[in-house]
Amino acid sequence: MTLNLILPQPGEKATTKDYIITILGFDWPLTIKKMFNLIKKRYAHKVTYQAVYKTVKELEEKGVIERKKQGYQINLKWLKDVHRYTETIETNYYTKNRLTLIEGIKDAKQEGNINILTFETLFDVEKYLYYLQKHYILSSKKKESVCVHHNHEWRPLFYLRAEYNWINKIASSGHKTYVLCAGNTIIDKWCANFYKSIGCNIKTGVNCASTCELIVFGDVVIQIYLPGEIKNYLNKYFSKCINIEKISHKDLIENVFEKKTEIKVIINKDSALAEQLIKDTINYF
Repeated sequence: MTLNLILPQPGEKATTKDYIITILGFDWPLTIKKMFNLIKKRYAHKVTYQAVYKTVKELEEKGVIERKKQGYQINLKWLKDVHRYTETIETNYYTKNRLTLIEGIKDAKQEGNINILTFETLFDVEKYLYYLQKHYILSSKKKESVCVHHNHEWRPLFYLRAEYNWINKIASSGHKTYVLCAGNTIIDKWCANFYKSIGCNIKTGVNCASTCELIVFGDVVIQIYLPGEIKNYLNKYFSKCINIEKISHKDLIENVFEKKTEIKVIINKDSALAEQLIKDTINYF
């Protein structure tokens, strides 16, 4: 993108260009004479009328300002170009920082209050979500309702102690956990019984998480989009399992949790949406 990146820098080293752009940013349209008078009176900048005239013409030629019937104003096309440029730079820096901070991340984008992260494996997603929840929930002074929608429950199979400690920490901090699980297999029920035994509200066989898995707390809404191949493998494996003791952890690790893929995680800060999702989830209990 070709761009005349001329941004105002008022201060001791400010130029006539800086003052003209700054003035037109707050008051427009203005004639060259009015701009000259404002530069002298408002900023005590020593400049001649001829120098202001010459600078205005240079800025007009470069497309930074434009002339209208009643005087000059900022060229909105130039302003939009500057905005797009700064947004691109911000996103690039954000992405680079995230890539160095989060293990297993392939890409990161930020759009307003929404962060879009792409992970390599499901285990990488889980590690990040553990970190994110602990960072936000345990530091919250409010008593939060943590609401979760899953396709299947499997975490106790791999993180039994970590899940036990995590649910206990949430409960001891005054927070409550509500989990809805779409699956209703032997594995789902075994995991659900574990969660119930440590004070977590959970229901299996609920029509949820068909599009994405969900975690909601405070004003944060997290959506996890599992690839079709991962969801299908889990569905088949869980439906065929008739004995919890015969689960092949190695099989699940290789074909699901450490399988190289792309998993999108969208983190959105939206208090109204979060409040509605929490309310809808709690209504199941």
